[in-house]
Amino acid sequence: MVDVGAYALHAQVRGNGPTVVLECGGAGQGVGGAWGEHLESALAEHATVVTYDRAGVGRSGGTQAHTVSEMADDLHRLLRGLRVELPAVFVGWSFGGLVVQMYAARHSADVAGLVLVDPTVTGTPPGLPFARSLSFRLVSWLLRRRASLGGKNARSLRELAGTVSDMPQAMRDTAEARREIGLPPVPIRVITPGRRPRMPRAHAHYLAADHRDLVERSPYGRLMVADRASHQIPLEQPEIIVQAVTEVLGSRPPAPH
Repeated sequence: MVDVGAYALHAQVRGNGPTVVLECGGAGQGVGGAWGEHLESALAEHATVVTYDRAGVGRSGGTQAHTVSEMADDLHRLLRGLRVELPAVFVGWSFGGLVVQMYAARHSADVAGLVLVDPTVTGTPPGLPFARSLSFRLVSWLLRRRASLGGKNARSLRELAGTVSDMPQAMRDTAEARREIGLPPVPIRVITPGRRPRMPRAHAHYLAADHRDLVERSPYGRLMVADRASHQIPLEQPEIIVQAVTEVLGSRPPAPH
């Protein structure tokens, strides 16, 4: 448990070497196997791997942050409290991709590289505004309804519902940060799934364009395809994440002394 001011965050540190920070998806519970034991163990063979639970999630104190900027700043305070080696490679999966992009924009000196695993798109996707807003509210309501029935996943469903309800604003805020502040010129790997579910053509084009834009923002960017995986890349094809992190670690500058 690491004191970050008004509350403490739950973190796990394993392995040795340069720091790799894993930022989890929508539910925000990074400790306890969300990334899969195979992936974390493989990375810990040659890096110091940090996982954590966001504020108000899992064993962390506080309440769930409502903005992606708050989440990024919480992570900044956590890493200072842990006193791990910086700059680090940040790996963001799904919604976690928004968090690490905001972190990179706000705390660029901490960032040696980014690995974005099927990151949530930024900005405003195509479609009618009312329909978009309704879909996010409906998903959040369904998650809370399912959580009200109890069961071992009830808490994580409630936490995910909170993230989903704030996601449209997080997408817009991250797009603005990319546009107004920019990302540091560090190595970037964007990993997309080869088994993506069917979606409207306009949405598929928007998603692909957002991922290409991320890659093109760095002179050291590369798009990678996890051809055997769905969105669950860390669990279904973890080796491609290990490959991406290894590539980025190999090109990171040495830490200042």
